[in-house]
Amino acid sequence: MFGMGFMEIFLIAIVAVIALGPDKLPTAMVEVAKFLKKFKSGVEDAKSTLDSELNISEIKEEANKFKAQLSDTKMSMTMDSKVNLGLDNIINDDSKEEKRNIKKTKKKKTEKAEKIEEIAEIAEVKEDKV
Repeated sequence: MFGMGFMEIFLIAIVAVIALGPDKLPTAMVEVAKFLKKFKSGVEDAKSTLDSELNISEIKEEANKFKAQLSDTKMSMTMDSKVNLGLDNIINDDSKEEKRNIKKTKKKKTEKAEKIEEIAEIAEVKEDKV
């Protein structure tokens, strides 16, 4: 209870007997028990009101349904490995397009390099003439 062990509770009881005396102790214990009961019922009432306002239980049920559907789908997909959704083709098509783009950029770079070399040769020829 509240993270207290037997020794802590026993120590509190001894202090209560000494402080209140044997005459007032029973009535004090009854009052403490009533207070704890009212406090506990108040917390339960607040919890149930909050739960009903937020519809937490309905949301949990819906989430559990979605989780079950997801796990069923996952299991069926692992069991039916023969099912082909065409994802491999999509991935292959994307990689082919990337390769084409890379080849195009390399070709453009080589063409630019060749043009630069031609311009450099023309410039050298003109310098030699001058």
